[in-house]
Amino acid sequence: MHPIMPNRSLPALLLVLVSLVGCNARPQPDISNELRVLEQHPTTAAIDRYERQLDQRPDDSEANRLAVYAERWRSVQQAVAHRGATHRDAFFGSRTYWHTGSTRGISWAQDQQGDLDVFFTLPGKGNVRVLGDVNADLAIGGNSIVHILGDLNATLDLQGVCEVIIGGDLSDQATIICDGQLELFVGGDSTGILGSTASSTVVIDGNAGGTIQASAPATVLTITGDLLGEVLPPKNKEALLTLRVDGYVPTAKMLDFASAGFTRVNATIGLSDSPPGLYPQDPNAPRPKARWVVLEQNSTESSPPE
Repeated sequence: MHPIMPNRSLPALLLVLVSLVGCNARPQPDISNELRVLEQHPTTAAIDRYERQLDQRPDDSEANRLAVYAERWRSVQQAVAHRGATHRDAFFGSRTYWHTGSTRGISWAQDQQGDLDVFFTLPGKGNVRVLGDVNADLAIGGNSIVHILGDLNATLDLQGVCEVIIGGDLSDQATIICDGQLELFVGGDSTGILGSTASSTVVIDGNAGGTIQASAPATVLTITGDLLGEVLPPKNKEALLTLRVDGYVPTAKMLDFASAGFTRVNATIGLSDSPPGLYPQDPNAPRPKARWVVLEQNSTESSPPE
């Protein structure tokens, strides 16, 4: 099969996503205790043990790094299975494969036994597995399952109904664009750009920076760590955002969500600069588009919003 370029306006969509990064950006908060919350989450703690192994490797050999990726993948599978059971049966294709070896009747079109360093594209549906990092752009023109045991450091251009499991980080060099429905699990931190045009389920088992373009009609976003980046609504579309952050989210960011243009925002926040409680707290205000609960205050010096 000869590679072909995707038959759609990727540069235009990518330009729109990238242009959103600089809009209404706030300075990232200095959160001294962000790892405390991460360590309380069992699946993240298991994955983080392998992160420390990667940092403490006695040598920089590819074989050593890929071996740690393979060991970490077992913890990633457990975390994905846990999230699938609590997110309306999300990641069904990946979990079916791990149990039965079946990939929706589609074999692995690319099974990379290491890093992917050369651009790869499929004109239609197909599944891709990379046992290392993805350092070159990857494009798939139809329904797909994508398993990346390492980090994503390039553009992942998808169409259709797509599942993406990343064992490591979605780096600041990475972009995920899905023209369709997306289910995404990131085992580490996310500091890049991601978005889809149809409903999405996104789980970031770490801290979330960068930009997340919410989808229509609904986005379910779970972040085990802190929400440090931006979550933006789609333009001129009804958009529901269900948000769970186990770590820290400042009140100012929640107020941004309330006025950003979402049809509705329902959120639960582990840590904030406001006292525990239900927000907004003004009984005379019109029906709010955003409602959230804070479970724990990070600083007793802050006061709740008006």
